[in-house]
Amino acid sequence: MPHDEITPVSIRSPGPGTPRRCGIRRGRAPVPGRPCRCSCGSCDARRGRRPSTPVDARRGRETRMRVGRIVIVGGGLAGVRTAERLRRAGHDGPVTLVGAEPHAPYDRPPLSKKLLTQDDEPAEPPFLRGVDGVESLAGVRATALHTAGRSLTLDNGCSLDFGRLVIATGVRPRTLPAFDGWSGVHMLRTWADCLALRAALRAAERVTVVGGGVLGCEIAASARTLGLEVALVEMLAQPLAAVLGSEVGSVVASLHRAHGVDVHCSTRVDRLEGPGGTVERVVLADGRVLETDLVVVAAGAVPNTEWLASSGLTLADGVVCDRTGTTSAEDVFAVGDVARLPHPWADGTVRLEHWTSAGDTAALVARNLLADPADRTGLTTVPYFWTDQYRAKLQVVGLPDPTDELTVVEGSLVDGPFVATWTRAGVLTGAVTVGMPAALGRYRKLVGAPATG
Repeated sequence: MPHDEITPVSIRSPGPGTPRRCGIRRGRAPVPGRPCRCSCGSCDARRGRRPSTPVDARRGRETRMRVGRIVIVGGGLAGVRTAERLRRAGHDGPVTLVGAEPHAPYDRPPLSKKLLTQDDEPAEPPFLRGVDGVESLAGVRATALHTAGRSLTLDNGCSLDFGRLVIATGVRPRTLPAFDGWSGVHMLRTWADCLALRAALRAAERVTVVGGGVLGCEIAASARTLGLEVALVEMLAQPLAAVLGSEVGSVVASLHRAHGVDVHCSTRVDRLEGPGGTVERVVLADGRVLETDLVVVAAGAVPNTEWLASSGLTLADGVVCDRTGTTSAEDVFAVGDVARLPHPWADGTVRLEHWTSAGDTAALVARNLLADPADRTGLTTVPYFWTDQYRAKLQVVGLPDPTDELTVVEGSLVDGPFVATWTRAGVLTGAVTVGMPAALGRYRKLVGAPATG
């Protein structure tokens, strides 16, 4: 969409058929045993009725007048989940979703796995389920926030007023100066990035992945699945060591080596070499030279907060919030990867870039946004993330620090599968499993409790 046009439309998942209007919202009584097949997001489709705590008509009018238009800036998972939760809570006031990408909102986890490796060219992104009755401004960026005037400036020069605002602008890949201007260097965040990387992988024989975090490891696994020669470069002692510590990281390194990946740890990229600015060699700080056809940089992410520089909000590696998801400005909230807020299992504030955290913070803010300040609550959910590499699924619950004490409670780190826990001062801070997903639920319930046995 050109940036000189803004076309509000209802968000709907692309595909055949038109979303049904909600009979319950039009006053029709639900029929027991017959689910409502609308797509308004306000009904419980499985039970065929509105949520158990609906907003009555008078209270709904009062809420609409008190809240005004809700604007959500960010068309990713956290933004869509916030809109969905607002509708499920019975809020039927105006909601507008502002998204920088020209597509309807889509899910990002498949971009580094299935969509890179599947044989058929994907025709469209993995769209998220739509939320009916929400205006979408696609292909439009917010460039400034004016908290006193309760308005946004958009990148076409237009302004958008709000009663309450939710910031869900997420993160972008961290860039490294050594890679600037080189042809054959890729990053992965958006649908366009995925298509470009997919095409490049199919034209290459050798790929170097820089960064041994979750994304880098998943890309390395996908490239190896395609039959490429793969080198993985990580500056720490092991892949994933920053979040899981070296012991679990060594398991990840062994997994990749067993599949033929050349893993280089405790080093970094010194420079790239190649004719005419096209990369052909990666020179590491320890002097090793990696011949390569392309480079994928997965060196972490940076929160998208530049547009908030003059807003007066407190910014510190994200948008700083209190425990309710409220920022330093009244009626302005933040969710997802960009939000930094207190967590009951963390010392101080944390900013989590987990798929599940997007939903957790969206549910929190949607509830608190509609509530009176005295009734607002904080997070109570236990953090969780997973990663699929080859045929192995690694799952983690809690907020462990890499320096916490690791104990293998089931299986073996050497020849897996296994379950291991982290403790700090006698308290269980997290658990990790590879190949034993059924066991994880038991430990999820114990996070934050004194460790036993």
